[in-house]
Amino acid sequence: MTPKQEAFAKAYVLTGNASEAYRQAYRVGKVTKPSSVWESASRLLADSKVTARVADLQARHLKRHDYDIDKACS
Repeated sequence: MTPKQEAFAKAYVLTGNASEAYRQAYRVGKVTKPSSVWESASRLLADSKVTARVADLQARHLKRHDYDIDKACS
């Protein structure tokens, strides 16, 4: 994976929005059409390496969340 793909995966997990994650990772210009951003973000989410990384990050996030809840309830 490229550093930008990694940044996209992390931003996607944090925001839950592929277009926003793309804008953050690739620093899209203000004149870029929203449809172009969406298409590029969609292509990234279809990439098997990116999809696997997103799944890994989501699993890690869930584990941290569960740990924090368990810790708070103790």
